[in-house]
Parts: sequence; structure tokens; C-alpha cells
Amino acid sequence: MHPMNPRTTRLSRLRRAVRTLTLVLALAVFASACNEGDPNVFVFAKKPFNEWTSEGQHWDFMNENYESMVVWEPYWDNRLDDFSDAVVYRDAYAMKVDPEKDSRFTEHPEWVLRDSAGNPTYIPFGCSNGCPQYAADLGNPEFVADWIAGVQEFVDRGYTGLYIDDVNLIWRIGDVNGNPVIPIDPQTGAPMTQGVWRSNVVDFVETVREAFPDIQIWHNAIWYADSPELGNSKIRRQIEAADVIHLERGMNDPGLKAGTSKFGMQTFMAYIDRVHELGANVALLDTHADTLNEQWFNLAGYFLINDGNDLISTESWDLVSPDNFFAGFDIDIGHAMGPREVVDATIQREFTDGLVIMNEPRADQVTVELDQTWIRQDGTSVSSVTLNGGEAIVLMRP
Repeated sequence: MHPMNPRTTRLSRLRRAVRTLTLVLALAVFASACNEGDPNVFVFAKKPFNEWTSEGQHWDFMNENYESMVVWEPYWDNRLDDFSDAVVYRDAYAMKVDPEKDSRFTEHPEWVLRDSAGNPTYIPFGCSNGCPQYAADLGNPEFVADWIAGVQEFVDRGYTGLYIDDVNLIWRIGDVNGNPVIPIDPQTGAPMTQGVWRSNVVDFVETVREAFPDIQIWHNAIWYADSPELGNSKIRRQIEAADVIHLERGMNDPGLKAGTSKFGMQTFMAYIDRVHELGANVALLDTHADTLNEQWFNLAGYFLINDGNDLISTESWDLVSPDNFFAGFDIDIGHAMGPREVVDATIQREFTDGLVIMNEPRADQVTVELDQTWIRQDGTSVSSVTLNGGEAIVLMRP
């Protein structure tokens, strides 16, 4: 089921409309809209999270607090009745090397891309003792048909969501040790071009979308494949074939910096705006936060881009667990009173019940004089805030 997505242009028009109105009227205007200041939490339920799903005593909490979970089968098969908003994991073009886990290479070696010497290629991940996954040919119709048949089995078992990993429109193909290689195109016998690779990926995800029009489809995609122009037609088609784009490093991605360059924070946020314009949402998973301040930074960034249907999470398992749920995931700062804006060298967005201010990564320290007194999360009142680069704050309206 495709989520509904308020557009940034709509929010901009609303902001102009309510600028001279009172806060009470603003609340009335937004009462029926999505709540951009209320986090939609999901869990990327890898093995470490089994601690909270193995015994089954936390289902009430999970159903109340989680919008969705990315899960693995067959572990989740007998848990669908307990938590049904599950998105089942499947890699786009991985075939496991271990024949006991995946017999496809043994049965169909022609499905794997090969280098100029005829050696199999691999997905360059987890390759310390040799890469554990071959790189399959997404241009092979038999491989794609088999892949779709496998997903149909998931759907028949009751899964209503599909998570596709490695929707890579930038090369991610290596030798057995993970070193980058260019595969041979089985259709031409010549080295494959990135344009052909991108076409194969896009055709694949569109075929999946056509085969499963009624389930929620997530893509784990490389956001900067089109940065900073954000106009590539193949990437547009890839986004349109998804309901959710998973951004697995979140706002604390160590490659992000201030500004509008290829890896600029504002470019990253503009990419998310583009996802919204094309009818999809994003899921921010923070895999790098080591401190609570970094968790708040990821949450602040989420509030700056959220259209009401985006999702947020962390791989600090205890902070997303029923035992120690992060306080930031439990707050509600109301409806956005407009889109984010660059103000005083910071990125800001005002809500009916709060204000979010971000100083971008690697930027100089900045002090912001506020137009009124606001309340910090510790309960203290402030009329100005000082933020170092890579810091953000979520303030509450008094």
C-alpha cells in the first residue's frame, strides 16, 4: 500500500498562509494533516534484537511503538501473528557462496557475473576471508523470475512488506577479496558499462514493483548516486518503484559535511525532498551514533525532513528496545509550520509545539538568538543556543 505524502511545495504554501495567524488557528489548519513532529519508529531487527523478540513478552509494546520492522525469514514466520507490519529482507543480486545456504550457483552458475578471466564476481561485503556472496546478473531473466518466485513464497506466507538490499546504482562488484572489478556483460561479451548496470537494476526493481503492486517495498539505495544534480532518469525510476528508501547511516553519516556539495547535508536533505516528490518516503537508520547527543542529532535531522510518513531508528539496540526506549522517540512537537529554512548559518524548522535547529557537520560553532524563550529537553529555559558543528537541538514551546 503506497503511503500518502504531503509535498514540500504544499508545506511552503501553508507556511505563507499561516504566518500571520495565531498558534490556535495554526493548530486547526494542521489538525487533519500528518504529524511531522511525532516520530515514526521502525526497527531493523538483526540478530542482536532477537533478545526482545524470542520470548514474545514485548509484543504489546512493539505494536504500540513501532511502525514497522525489517525482519528475516524463516525466523519471523511464526511471529507474523504477533507483529504483522514486517518487511522481509531480500538482497537484490546476492547469491551465497555456501551451497548449503544457497544452491543457486551450483544449479545455475550462468546466473553469476564474471570478470574478463571468467572468474565469478562477488558483492564486496564481509570479505575478510573471501567474499561470502556472488554477484548475480540482474539482466538475466531466469534469475529475475526465480527471485520473484522466491518473494511470492514470502507473500503467500503472509508478509506484506519487502526490503530489497543492494539497490545499487553505483558499482558494487568485486573479486573474491572484495577488490573492485568490472564484470563482462553476458549480452555483449564486452566489459559492462555503468549505464547498462543501472538499466538492469532499474528494470529489475520495476519488474518487482509490477509483480507485487500491493505490498510495501523498501529499497536500500545509495543516495549520492545522483548527487548533487538529482535529475538522473534511471534514479527517478528506481525511487518511483519503491515506497520507502532506506538511508542506513542516517544524519550521522560520517561522510556528510556542511553545504550543498556532493556530500553536503543540504544535498542529502534535497535528495530526501526528491524522494517525497516522487511519491516515496525515507527510513533513517542511525548506525553510527555513539552518544545521546548524536541520537538527538539524527532525530533533529529527521524532524527537518519528515513529511509525516518518514521513519527513524537506531542500531543502538537498547535505545530502540522495550527495555530502554530513547526519550526522543517518545516526544511530539506537533505539526510543521512550514518547510525547513537556512537561518543564521543553521537549518531550522518550526513546529506548533517545538523548534528544531541544526548546525551542519564540520561547520563552525554558531550562536543563535531565539525570538522567544524555548524549553530544552532537560526542562531549562533558553533564549539563545550555541551549537558546534554536527550538533542540533530540539526545543519545546513553553
